Amino acid sequence: MDAVKIVNLEKKFKQGRKVFSGLNLELEAGSMTALIGASGEGKTTLLNVIGLLDTDYQGNVEVAGQQVSRLSQAQMAQVRNQQIGFILQEPLLIQKMSVKDNILLPVVYLAKEKRQSRDYYLDRLNRLAEKLGVSDLLDMRPNTLSGGQKQRVTAIRALINDPQLILADEPTGSLDEENAKIIVDLLHDLHQEGKTILTVTHDMRVAKEHEQILRLKEGRVYQTVSTCKVAK
Repeated sequence: MDAVKIVNLEKKFKQGRKVFSGLNLELEAGSMTALIGASGEGKTTLLNVIGLLDTDYQGNVEVAGQQVSRLSQAQMAQVRNQQIGFILQEPLLIQKMSVKDNILLPVVYLAKEKRQSRDYYLDRLNRLAEKLGVSDLLDMRPNTLSGGQKQRVTAIRALINDPQLILADEPTGSLDEENAKIIVDLLHDLHQEGKTILTVTHDMRVAKEHEQILRLKEGRVYQTVSTCKVAK
């Protein structure tokens, strides 16, 4: 079963430059894939298409078994919140809220019929916070955290609703080696849980931690390396 299936994707930027030209992509459920490519090739744009943040394109895109073109804006928002987790290079945290409240924010927008008990989310938060070493930061404000701590908090927020598809955009790009390893180990753990991982990265050391490496070049995706790397 495919977690993501894209057929003949075409997209132009407003300036008229074509960014995707007949792009095809299939990601099997439970796979762990790195996406590399030169700056400006459209890697983040492709993540935005898969993450249902960008629908200005031609072609067929299926995510989690649903054809995106058939979804309303409300349905797309629901899929994003329930089934997709975004781990971004630049942590976007609300400064006036505590770390704990920032992490729990996606739960507020979860449909009531999909929501678990508050204890479920608090337990999940505490387990993830312990795993990523931020348990003692939950009552603090984001502006008191280091860059690595903010990145780990953002990762927990992305995972609080237990999404099946994880989209990571340069998740280690601004981190030191120690913090980068924490994020990569987290991706391995998620893969072992059966999650589908797609990571955009410029760092070949990070890319080689994935099962396969794809390259985005001239509007298409190419298989480059099967790393045979398995989750640790």
